[in-house]
Amino acid sequence: MNDGKQVLNVFFDSKIVGYLSEDNEERLSFRYSKEWLADENSFSLSLALKLSDETYGHVTTKSFFENLLPEGEVKSVLEKTNKKNISDEFHFLKEYGVDCSGAFVITPSEHFPTNAKFNSKEITLDSIYNYLENQQSLASVMINEQGGKFSLAGAQDKFPVIYKKNKILLPLNGEPTTHILKPHVRYHKDTKDTPYNEFFCMKLAKAVGLNIPKVFLIEGQYPLYLVERFDRIILDSKTIRIHQQDFCQAQGITSRKKYEEDGGPTLATNYEFIKKNSSLPIKDLSQFLAWFWFNLFIGNNDCHSKNLSFLHTDEGIRLSPFYDLLSTSIYKDLINKFSYSIGGKWKWYDLKQRSFSSLASSLEVDDSLLFSSGREIIKKMDLKLEKEVIDFESRFKGVHTVKKIQKEIQKRIKHLQTNIDKLA
Repeated sequence: MNDGKQVLNVFFDSKIVGYLSEDNEERLSFRYSKEWLADENSFSLSLALKLSDETYGHVTTKSFFENLLPEGEVKSVLEKTNKKNISDEFHFLKEYGVDCSGAFVITPSEHFPTNAKFNSKEITLDSIYNYLENQQSLASVMINEQGGKFSLAGAQDKFPVIYKKNKILLPLNGEPTTHILKPHVRYHKDTKDTPYNEFFCMKLAKAVGLNIPKVFLIEGQYPLYLVERFDRIILDSKTIRIHQQDFCQAQGITSRKKYEEDGGPTLATNYEFIKKNSSLPIKDLSQFLAWFWFNLFIGNNDCHSKNLSFLHTDEGIRLSPFYDLLSTSIYKDLINKFSYSIGGKWKWYDLKQRSFSSLASSLEVDDSLLFSSGREIIKKMDLKLEKEVIDFESRFKGVHTVKKIQKEIQKRIKHLQTNIDKLA
């Protein structure tokens, strides 16, 4: 069926879902298999790639598959250090598509990887610390030196693992991973504490009512942040992949447009998208508004649209647990503008009541709904923030990161309460 094109097979479990093709001009296309279209339990790769017997062209196809790849510095390092041609989406996934975000396995093989052939190796903490001490990219090392087969989206250095019995295992041939491990952000100054930052912000998010996965912090020479994958479940000792699609994939855009400023989705676009596609929109829209306020209050200026996903559940399509929550604003060298415009304003200290009224209008909701969501997060912050800080500092003595985050939150809440009377 390849018509002279290079073809990769896309599997869900052992079922052939479709075919990713690349022609001589490096243009991608995708077509669902007849078997998948005939399967009563089939589902689409994304809301942009609906179930159809048509062949999807380059732009729509790329919007899904490109968003499975690492970005920025991590991708550049991988390309420079890898001996194989992985410079485009097709060839990267040809080599490393057997473990990606979500449910699908992408491989040149005509056969789905089976449990009987799975193989993994233990990665010790000492070896990870040694790589970090030598300023090596963990993603690059795990692929190029340790033989890992995976593709993780995003610009941060990280790699997927199987974490059990306090051991870190790296699959070598397609076994689904259970967790994602992140070291500190290494491409900026003064960001060696980002694992502490993200761990605290995720725990705080849970305390104030946001849906988050389980998170862990491994202490040692370098702190390591570990998060349980919500696109995996374990049934009868077997790890099962769950379908997810981030909001760039779902809306048919590449990662280059994940920020509103670069032409990506606005808050209103994402709000409407949830309203239209969630199987429980009232609950998910409430969570989305809470997510918006939480990111604004903690100073997370990197809450772009790839940090939102739909998860396919027994209830239908639902907003996934939240991830990548951390206070970026405590670092001077990181971006100082919010990921989304709020009434035409991008910086928190420029926000006034009319800014939020304008946002409410764009969301097509009453001011009272938007402001009550913000008041609820403030109320919970008042109840939970100090306790979370005390709990953190009792466990991680000598780490001052959370005090900076606490001051940042209190400063932002004070400004908003002062300048927006409906929040008072």
